[in-house]
Amino acid sequence: MTATVIRHEDHEEVPWNNGLGVTREVANAYRPDGTLIWRISLATIDKDGAFSDFSGAKRIQILLTGGGFVLDFAEHGSAEMTRPFNPVTFEGSWSTSARNVNGSNQVLNLVTAGRYADGRVEVLEVDPNGLQLAKGDTLRLFHVLTGALEAEVDGETLTIKQGETLRMEDSASTGHAVPADGQALVYRIDIALA
Repeated sequence: MTATVIRHEDHEEVPWNNGLGVTREVANAYRPDGTLIWRISLATIDKDGAFSDFSGAKRIQILLTGGGFVLDFAEHGSAEMTRPFNPVTFEGSWSTSARNVNGSNQVLNLVTAGRYADGRVEVLEVDPNGLQLAKGDTLRLFHVLTGALEAEVDGETLTIKQGETLRMEDSASTGHAVPADGQALVYRIDIALA
């Protein structure tokens, strides 16, 4: 199989590094000694509190649902997490906390360890013309934010629903995806390995 759909039931629940909550890992890579290379995860933020220390890593976070909150980076400023699907990038070593939390918020996180990987993200609107799927020279994943996709990758037909992720496995893989109901919003995640 040249592409894999990661469904809700495939997510693994793990505690936050600081012990103050849990995250559901969508996809990840670790070195044999357990050192993080990269991780994509979903978390719920429903109260003010400190974020885990990810020194040596870059973090990119987007708000999926909820009333929003402020990411407080101490001496590095702050960022409003009030608009869904607006990526915010920050260093994992920064003293970071959520404040002014408005209700229960679901966020999607990408963490890449700088020595081993770098991540880039882009929010894409998929109209009836569809979206070309190609892995290229990076690890590429497509997380469906709204709607659903009907995809064909190397002759295989796949359905990717809201909240599910398509992972391209083979650098030569190509495909095409169209919205199941006319339009979809997709979060493309590219991870370049060092």
